[in-house]
This record gives sequence, structure tokens and C-alpha cells, in this order.
Amino acid sequence: MTKFENNDQAAGLRRIMAAPKPRIVTLLSASATPDQPRLMTNLAATIRHLGAEVLIVHASADSDAARYDIEHLPALLDVAHGQASLLNAIDNSGHGFYVAKLLQKHHTDLEHSQHINAQLNNLFNELARQYEIVLVDATLNKAHQLPIDTLHQHEIIIQLTRQPESIKHAYTLIKQICSQLGRRSFGIIVDNASDAQAQIVFRNIAQVAQRFMQIDLEFFGAIPADDDLSRAATLGRSIIDAFPLARASTAFKQIAQRLSYHNDSYHQDLAKLRAASNQRQVSFI
Repeated sequence: MTKFENNDQAAGLRRIMAAPKPRIVTLLSASATPDQPRLMTNLAATIRHLGAEVLIVHASADSDAARYDIEHLPALLDVAHGQASLLNAIDNSGHGFYVAKLLQKHHTDLEHSQHINAQLNNLFNELARQYEIVLVDATLNKAHQLPIDTLHQHEIIIQLTRQPESIKHAYTLIKQICSQLGRRSFGIIVDNASDAQAQIVFRNIAQVAQRFMQIDLEFFGAIPADDDLSRAATLGRSIIDAFPLARASTAFKQIAQRLSYHNDSYHQDLAKLRAASNQRQVSFI
């Protein structure tokens, strides 16, 4: 067993031992041509396929919010200002998961009062209680931080490709975040690559991160080049729905299983806790 496999298993064990806990997972793109909406929507649909309630929150200055069909929604910032309700800021995507946006278009950096920032953090914590997994499509702001403080306390995954500039950008993102927050771990997804190719990319960046920053990275999986991804998008469907046996579907399932507690005994324990909670509530009526 390699050092990286040991790290991989240790990270998974820490996540299981920490359950039950709401999951907020932020994805950052280090790709030269970022396509976070494709990754996010297919991942959310696959996690929902496994049985978990999922919400995507768009909080990126780079990815196209229109791909989530959320232009008509008020933003969570509007909710924080008291200009909209949280219920109206969330919509059903029609693919099994829910969608929302942090800001209105062209508002890429948060420069608001401490009160408003606190309200936004509280909103995210509330969303994490309502949904089992909250996926956040994000970019770093001018201060090299995520737009909401709460996101720093949860999982951060970086999506990159095999291109040298993408690997360099991923390492830069890691350095920028750690320069503000201190040493922490990150997840890695390698896009447009076979599992073998992705493992090589991961080992290279993991070695550099460990050597120069003493940072452990966790390999979350590879997404292969697959024409069925484009075909599914053309049909307006997710890959797991349109082509469940496609290579990309298998890849998304593997990543979703790593993220979803529905892959282990957690969902059984959660069901017991909810049942006990419901019984207690009934007894008080």
C-alpha cells in the first residue's frame, strides 16, 4: 500500500468517524476552460441517485450561472438583506436536486458589513441542516478566500486536468487558500483523464504539496473523456439518467459515493435518529 493510499484511507476514515455532520463541499476549478456547471449538475444528479438530498449553490465569478437556470431567482444575498425569503431563493432543478445562487450577476466579490456576512454564514448553516449535501460552485475572491467564511470550515475539492497550466493553477489555489487559512487538506478530481492518467497527476501534485507545504491531498476520482457527457447535455439530461452505463456515469458514481454518507451505515443511523426525533415530537403534542 502506498503512502498516498494510506492518506486516502485515513481521510475517508476521518470523514466517517465525523458523521453525522452536514456536508458542505466547495468545488474550485483549475481548468483553463472551466466547465463547473457540467461537473456540478452531473455530480448532484448522481448523489441524488444514491438517495441524498442535494443543493447546488452558485458562487462563482467564472462559471455561467445561466447553466443552472437560476437567473429568475433572488440571491441568498437578497435573503440576507431581508429582500426575499429563503424559500423563494431555492428552486427545483427538475433533475432531482435543488439550485440557488449566492449573488446576483456581476457581483463577484463580497464587500459587505459584518452583519450581512454573518447572515450569509447563518443561511449556509441553515441550508446544511435542510439538505444532506450542499455543493458550492465557487471561485476565490480578491483576498484569495472563499466568499463565505463557513465554506472554509468544510471540504474543498479542486478540479483540474492533465494540462501543465491546470496543475500549476491547482497548486496556486492551494497555496493561496493556505496563505490565508493555514495548513488544511484538499480533495482532487482530475477531469478528462483515465483513472491511470489521473493517478499520475494526483501523485505528482500530492508529492509537491506534501514536500513544500506539508499538506495532504485526497484523490476523489477521475472523469474520463466521454462523448456521452455531451450527448446527455444536448438532451438536457444528466449522464446518470441518460446513459447510466457510460464510463463517465461510473466515474461520477465513484465520486458521489465518496461524498455521500448513503454509501455507508450513516443513512441507517440518521434514519434511526430521525425516527427517534419524530417520536419525541409526537410525545410532546
